[in-house]
Amino acid sequence: MPAEMIQLQHPDPTKRNARIASNAYAVARRTVLAVVPAGEPGITLPAYLDEVAAKLPKAKGWDPSLSPRWYAMAMKLDLEARGELKRINRRPPQRLVRT
Repeated sequence: MPAEMIQLQHPDPTKRNARIASNAYAVARRTVLAVVPAGEPGITLPAYLDEVAAKLPKAKGWDPSLSPRWYAMAMKLDLEARGELKRINRRPPQRLVRT
């Protein structure tokens, strides 16, 4: 039986993001929220990508055939659209915080 899928959202409502398996979404979301701090100064985008890419392969339930960096960016966009992450500044270096 195929896995349940979740439609990822995008901060730009005119763009559509991918659909991913709900179990991969749960593991990636949990990892991203553990990496991104709740307060300022937040985490820079390059540091966020590096940290999530290092932690996802070690996360319980993660499928090693999936690309950690792709999921890190996809989850960043999805969680921004859902209001769980926020960009502090849009100019480099972009920083993220949990809301």
